[in-house]
Amino acid sequence: MKHLKIVSLVVLIATLLAACAPAAIQAPAATQPQAAAPAKQLVFAYSQAELVNAWRVTNQKDMEAQVAKAGGKTITADANQDPSKQLADVENMLAQKPDCLIVSPLESKASAPVVKLADDAKVPLVIIDRTIEATPGQGMYKTEITQSHVLSGKLLAEKTVELLKAKYGSAKGNVVHVQGLAGASPVIDANKGWDEVMAQYPDIKVVATSDAGFTKDGGMKVMEDFLQRFPKGEIDVVRSDYSDMTMGALEAIKNAGRSELLGYVVGEGGHVKAIEAVVAGEIARETQTPPYFGEKAVASCLAILSGKAVDARQQVDIKVFDASKKAEAQTYLDSIKAAGLEF
Repeated sequence: MKHLKIVSLVVLIATLLAACAPAAIQAPAATQPQAAAPAKQLVFAYSQAELVNAWRVTNQKDMEAQVAKAGGKTITADANQDPSKQLADVENMLAQKPDCLIVSPLESKASAPVVKLADDAKVPLVIIDRTIEATPGQGMYKTEITQSHVLSGKLLAEKTVELLKAKYGSAKGNVVHVQGLAGASPVIDANKGWDEVMAQYPDIKVVATSDAGFTKDGGMKVMEDFLQRFPKGEIDVVRSDYSDMTMGALEAIKNAGRSELLGYVVGEGGHVKAIEAVVAGEIARETQTPPYFGEKAVASCLAILSGKAVDARQQVDIKVFDASKKAEAQTYLDSIKAAGLEF
């Protein structure tokens, strides 16, 4: 009995000790399943050539919206029509180590050094709207996304020939050119298209050309000068490189009482006010080079960053509005107004 009591006491002590022992320690957190780390937010650097008109403002908003849609972040700078500032802007943005660099170059030659800057920083480069003096698809310069300003120039030249044949019975007459910026690639390309057509019509003369800086005020001032230099009967067609300049030129024409030129204006841009002027019969033809480059530019960056190949050259289609097809112009006008757009 004494032995049995001792055994019972031992069992009781063991039971009490077990009851007071701490709970089992859990496995270290490192052995537990871990949540996936959040994906890195991509940074898109965008160098804007200028913000001097509605086309550029729309272009800027579209680029930022498309980057946001892709879940990225935009860092941006406005070169304000200064090539040296654009290069400095690009250097500053590359110092922030973006994932992709998108540049809307101010001038073909002056903006070309952005390629070396991108190469040195090892950041993929996408050029939009205007071209530069470099070959896309080499080094970090991956793709060029443009519109055919050559085609636009041809279309405006063909309309000018049509207008002058209807006016005189043959292709002859005088043209004044309200030009954007002589060194800008859209102007260079549009002039190529224009010259290609006009080589067949030596009796159509461009009697004056002057830069108006892509602004309405510039267009008005240049046109006022043309009207003073060339009295009634000495100008047959007015050609303009952008809608704002065209609207300035039209205002100068109306202010001067030179109504003989209404209906003999051809231009590029496709702003809502210019399309309204087409419907009103004041502009004979307006080509539209839409400002919406964001979708293609961002998609190209994403493809490049994922290791996929992209075409070295890509195109955004242009549109054409004619006073001879007012119903078509009005339909487009109604659609963009309903969407709250300017292009």
